[in-house]
Amino acid sequence: MEKKAFTLAEVLITLGVIGVVAAMTIPTLISNYHKTQTVTRLKRAYSVVQQALRLSQEENGEVESWDTNLSGTAFFHKYIANYIKYLDEYTSPELAAKAPRLQLNGNTYTGTTYNANSSTSYHFTLLDGSMITMNMESTAEKGLWVGIDVNALAKPNQIGKDTFLFFLSSEYGLRPLGDVGTPSTWLISPYTRQKMMSGGNACAKGKSGYYCSALIINDGWKISNDYPWK
Repeated sequence: MEKKAFTLAEVLITLGVIGVVAAMTIPTLISNYHKTQTVTRLKRAYSVVQQALRLSQEENGEVESWDTNLSGTAFFHKYIANYIKYLDEYTSPELAAKAPRLQLNGNTYTGTTYNANSSTSYHFTLLDGSMITMNMESTAEKGLWVGIDVNALAKPNQIGKDTFLFFLSSEYGLRPLGDVGTPSTWLISPYTRQKMMSGGNACAKGKSGYYCSALIINDGWKISNDYPWK
């Protein structure tokens, strides 16, 4: 029995269909992979930092008692360096020159934590390639601002994409910005998913993205389908 071969036209049509399907599915697969990697790295860095800060408070007292008059460099080496394994260190001017921050909406980040003129914040990379930022809050609601960038100096260096904000207090521990335990001016009230995605600091398109860490944790350490990823 004679075997029937595919014609050139049939082969081209098949390849065209495969190409269309690939063009439709591959970007989604890549995007989902990046989301998963981001959350995995964020959760790991969060755990490492949480442990280091707990150890430091055991030896140096509650975070609210830490010296807010120290420079970022002195603060890091007094309260943090002995309790965590790290690689490179950066002052705020150094970091701003290498990798300036953006808000989720694309605007330049002007907060103290990543501000180029800040002398109290300090930045260091962990062994896994993530970067941690710490800056002491010196107002009446004392505590420690913590930023986690899951890929250090690599782009996009943007709040809600690879950079996420937290706050440490002795009473509540390390919490995402907006959660209970963060300064009152930053609290999400009521603490609902809807509020995390509304308002000027929301995790939503056109907003600062400051509450994106809260949204990810609220969703079970996951970047959900309605997350402003693109």
